[in-house]
Amino acid sequence: MEGLNRAVESMFLASLPGYARQPRPGKYPSWPKDEVLLSFEDFTARLLDWTRWWNTEHQPVPLRGRTPLEAWQADPTPLRDMPATDLWTFTLEDASRWCLRQWRDAQPGRARRTACAVERSSTRVVRGRYYAPHVTIPVPSPADVDAAKALASREGRPANEHSTGVTELAAALGVLRRTEAGQGVTDAELLAAHDLLYAQVPRHLGDSSMRRLAEILVGRGVVPKPGDYEGQWWLWWPKNGYGPCRDCRKPRSLTRYSGRLGHEYRYLCARCRSTERQQIAEQADRLREMLAPQATLHPAPVPAPAASSHLTDAAPADSAATAVPRPSDRDWETYVTRLEELLGALAWAGFDLPQEWDSDFDEQEGALLFATLWRGDGAADVAYHPHQGLLVLQPFDDVTGEWPESYSLLEDSIEIPVAICEEQAVAAVEAAAGDAGLLDAAHVRVADTAPPEAVQEFALRRVRRIFQPAADYRELPLAALLREVTENEWLSAYLDWVVGMAGRDVAPDIVPDAAALGVAAWCWRNNTAVEDHHLDTDVLMARVNIAVTRITQQHICPVEGIDWDSIKDALMNPQWALADGTPVHSLFGPGWTEVAATVIAELDRWRRLDHEVLGPEATLILMSIGGSTSYTDSWWGQGRWRSICRRIIDDATAAGLSLPPPYGQSGPDVLLADLDAPDQVPDTVLDWLIDPPEADHEGPRGLRMNGVTRPPQHCWDPYWLTDPNP
Repeated sequence: MEGLNRAVESMFLASLPGYARQPRPGKYPSWPKDEVLLSFEDFTARLLDWTRWWNTEHQPVPLRGRTPLEAWQADPTPLRDMPATDLWTFTLEDASRWCLRQWRDAQPGRARRTACAVERSSTRVVRGRYYAPHVTIPVPSPADVDAAKALASREGRPANEHSTGVTELAAALGVLRRTEAGQGVTDAELLAAHDLLYAQVPRHLGDSSMRRLAEILVGRGVVPKPGDYEGQWWLWWPKNGYGPCRDCRKPRSLTRYSGRLGHEYRYLCARCRSTERQQIAEQADRLREMLAPQATLHPAPVPAPAASSHLTDAAPADSAATAVPRPSDRDWETYVTRLEELLGALAWAGFDLPQEWDSDFDEQEGALLFATLWRGDGAADVAYHPHQGLLVLQPFDDVTGEWPESYSLLEDSIEIPVAICEEQAVAAVEAAAGDAGLLDAAHVRVADTAPPEAVQEFALRRVRRIFQPAADYRELPLAALLREVTENEWLSAYLDWVVGMAGRDVAPDIVPDAAALGVAAWCWRNNTAVEDHHLDTDVLMARVNIAVTRITQQHICPVEGIDWDSIKDALMNPQWALADGTPVHSLFGPGWTEVAATVIAELDRWRRLDHEVLGPEATLILMSIGGSTSYTDSWWGQGRWRSICRRIIDDATAAGLSLPPPYGQSGPDVLLADLDAPDQVPDTVLDWLIDPPEADHEGPRGLRMNGVTRPPQHCWDPYWLTDPNP
C-alpha cells in the first residue's frame, strides 16, 4: 500500500489535467487555467484502472518479478474480516489529534497499512491485515513542521506539508521533542511514532529520528520481537544502550545479543550475556560427549581370541566399537547452526551462505557439511567436520564446467581447528579468513593466456555489475543510467581514476569494511583540505585515519547502505576525539574550518549521488572499490591487518631488530595482539610499525613501502571465449 501511495502522484496524478504541483517556466507550481479538468466520474474510473494495473500487472523492482497482488497473496500473515466501519477513521485527519491505527497480528512490526477510502454509511466487509491497538499522536507544532521541512530540504526532497513523509516526520519529531523535554510521553506513543516513521516516511528521511526513538524505547525496556519489522529492525535499533535487562530486569548497560546466529536478538547486560555463553558452552560440551565414540566412554571387555582365530576376525568388532553414531535431524540442525556461526565474518564480508548445505556421513569420519560460498563471480569451498572439530576452506574448482565465468578466491586449502570454545573458534575462523584475504575485496586479473577480447569482456562485466543495481534502483535502462553517469563530471572523474586506474583489478562486490575505508580515503583524506593541513607526524595522521575509519564502520550496512548524515554528524561533533581524549578539531588549529567545510561538501556530494543517481547498492560497490586500492592497502580496518602486522614483526625479529618497548620483554605475540587496536598503543610503537628505526634502506620494512601490504591477486581465465564447447 505504501508503494502505491508514494507512486500515485508521480506516475498517475502528474499526468492529469489540473495537476497543481507541476513546475512551470517562470512560475510557482500551479495549473494553467485553460486546462479542462476531469469530471469526478472520469477521474474515479481512471484512478481505479491505474490501481488495477499497479496491483495486477506492474512489477516493482523490490518485489523481484512479482506484482503487488502476488506478493500480498504469498504473505503468510493471517487475514481476518472486519467491518468497513472499523476502518473509515484511519483515512481521516482530525483537527486536533492524529489518528494512527496500527494493528499487529502473528508477525508484528510488518507495518503494512490497509487504509481504504470507505464511506461511513457503508456496511460491506473489508478484508485486511492488522497489527495493534489504536494509538493517537498529537498534531505536530509549527516548530516541528519547520524542523521536518528543514530535514527534508537537507535531503534534497520537496519541503512542504504535502510532500511524502514530511507531516508524519513532523509528528514523530514532536513526540521526540516532548520526550526529551520530560513531558510524560507514554511508551505507546513512542512506539506509535516509531512505527509511523517506519511505515510512512522514506527511510533516509526518517532514519535518524527512528534511531533516536529506538534508543529511548530500549531505555524503557520496549524492544521488538524477532519477526517485527520484517525481521530487519536490528538495522536501525542501537547495538548498545542503557535500560532494563531482558533477563534480570535490572537497569544496566545493555548490548543487543544473540547467543547463536539466527536466534532472536535480546538486550542483555554483561552478566546475563556471560551466563548465557557459559550455558551454551556447557551444552556444546555435553553434545561433544554424546557424539564421542561409545566404546571410548564405556569400553566393552574383548574376549581373548581362540588359538585358531585369525587377527582379521577381530576387525568387525573393533570397527563397530569405534563407529560414530548416525546424527539425528536435530543433530544436523545443530551442526548447521554452529557452522553458520563460524562463518559469520565471511557472511559480513559479502559471501552468500547457502540456504541448504550438502551433507554426508561416514561411520569412521562422522558427519560432513559442505558447500561453495559465492561472492560475485569469486568462490571458495567450505567443508565442516563437526566430529573432528575441523573447518576447511578450499580452492573452488569448476570441474563440471557449470560456472565458466567464475574464479577461485583461494590457492591453497586452510584447515582451522574449531573444537574449542565458541568465541575462540569464531575468532580463529575470522583470523584465518582475514589472513587469506577473504574478508577484503578480491583483486582479479585477466589470465595472460586469455584472448585479447577477454580484457574488454572483463571490463564490460565489471560495468554491468557496478551499475545494474543503480539502473534497477532508478527503474531505468542500463544505457540511460550510464549516459547520466558519464554526464556527471565529478563522478566520471572518480570512475576514471579510482575505479578505472587505481582500483582497476578490484572485483565489484559489496564488502562493508572496504567501503568504510573507501569513505575514509575519498571523503576525508582525499578530495578535501586534510592533506593541505597535514599534521605534524605520520603517527598523528595515522591515528586520525583510524578514528575516521572507526566512525565510518559504525554507519555502513550491507542492506541499507551508507548513512552519510550520521557520518557527517560524528565527524563534525566537537566532542569527537582520539583515544587519548584529544579533540580532533584541535589538531588542525585554524585549518579546521577549511577541513570541515571540504569534508562536509564531499560527504554531501556522495549523499546526493547515493540518493538521486546510484542507490545504496551501487554506492557501496564504488566505496568498496575505493577502499581497496594501493592507497589504503596499509591502513587499519582491512581483513589482512593482523597478517600484515605479523609479517612485519616476524621480518624485524628475523633481522635482529629490537621490538619497541615494552614488547622487548613481553614478546611479539603480545605486540601482535595489541596492534589489533593500533590507536591504543604508544606513539613509539606505532612509529616503529610504520618505519622500524633500526632498519636500513634494504629493510626490513614497516607499513611504508612494504610488499606484504599488497593483497593477493586472483586469475580470471575466460576459456569459454575461445573454447567452442565451454
